[in-house]
Amino acid sequence: MHKVKLLNGASSLEFLPNLSAKLGPKIFIKRDDEGGRGGGGNKLRKYERIIADAIDKKADTLIIAGHYQSNAARELVGAACQLGLKSIVVCKDMIPEQNPTFNQNGNALLLKLMNAKIVPISTHDDFQAEMEKVAKDVIKSGHLPYIIPFGGSNLLGALGYLDCANEIIEQFGSIAGKSPDYIVTPTGSGGTMAGLVAGFAIENMSTKVIGFSVLHKDETIKNIVTNLTAEIITSVKPNSNIEANFELDTNFVGDAYGATTESGKKAIRMLAELEGLFLCPVYTGKAMAGLIDYIEKNKVKNDDTIVFIHTGGMPLVHAYYNTFE
Repeated sequence: MHKVKLLNGASSLEFLPNLSAKLGPKIFIKRDDEGGRGGGGNKLRKYERIIADAIDKKADTLIIAGHYQSNAARELVGAACQLGLKSIVVCKDMIPEQNPTFNQNGNALLLKLMNAKIVPISTHDDFQAEMEKVAKDVIKSGHLPYIIPFGGSNLLGALGYLDCANEIIEQFGSIAGKSPDYIVTPTGSGGTMAGLVAGFAIENMSTKVIGFSVLHKDETIKNIVTNLTAEIITSVKPNSNIEANFELDTNFVGDAYGATTESGKKAIRMLAELEGLFLCPVYTGKAMAGLIDYIEKNKVKNDDTIVFIHTGGMPLVHAYYNTFE
């Protein structure tokens, strides 16, 4: 399954000395927030194979579902600009407006700067049905559409995080001569986590992947990750009996997707003050809050090593400016 080139190589793996000194365990951060068009982020790994598939199918117009502060939409539009493809964002409100400029700031502003074509729909409209309507209009206009799976979380997309797992194994091995005890990641549509889980399982590593849900509050996300992990393993190692090693925690979502939490805001401030790195209120801030809680409750020990996946989303900080006043 070949890829289009959206990334310039492996993202960096950095030790966080000040955060580690404060919390106890040795904490590293995988910088998937850096590099790539459209502002960077974890979706670019997923899009490398997905967009390659679109191009193989002669598509010239990429269609994605999202909201006005969507990292996935921003990254897709940026990739489309880079590759000379058209893109359409089918958009509806998924996050309550946090301030008067919420839908004009952050990712919404970057989408505007890239001259993204946005098709607004009602909050109650079904994303898939509306994307299919847009696709029919694209065909009528003489172009060929390709609908991007939600969050890029199908087999093609999740294989991007199999790549990431292999990068971490190589990078961490050269640093510590072993694999990390834990990988910690925010989990939304499930593809990032599934790829990581499958990657470490296939390589027979003892590393446990801990995902902190930022979208689903129930077993839905565990089922998504379990099924997609199994699909990845089957595609790479057919007829194997590989066991996945992961934990999914849904206790840090807060009131809803995109709603800020006090623990998330505290985690964002902590990393900014100690390391000069910026997490976001929707994804990475909540996952870091979960990690801090696990360390404080001794679920993660002081002699453990952790790699935190920075999935990007820094533009979201600007959209949520008032919550940090």
